[in-house]
Amino acid sequence: MGSARDIALIFLSLEALIVALVPMLIISGLAYGVYRLTGFARVYLRKAQVYAQLAYDYVEKASAAIAAPFIKVNSSVRQVTTIVQRLTRREGTDG
Repeated sequence: MGSARDIALIFLSLEALIVALVPMLIISGLAYGVYRLTGFARVYLRKAQVYAQLAYDYVEKASAAIAAPFIKVNSSVRQVTTIVQRLTRREGTDG
């Protein structure tokens, strides 16, 4: 009877080992997949970074081109206003 008990204990231990081995295999497979994907992702992320920089440069150029006329008009108005204020300012009065 003792040998049957030992054989049953061995089979139960093997079952527990297999149950513990499945999550370990899944986790190691995921880790290997992430390791392999980092090499591929590095190449594509560099390309994405280049395209993002190009888009940023285009946006900067467009915003500068759109804002330039408004800045020029505003500075011209301020120049004229300053000249008129200096010409019409009365000398010797306070305030």
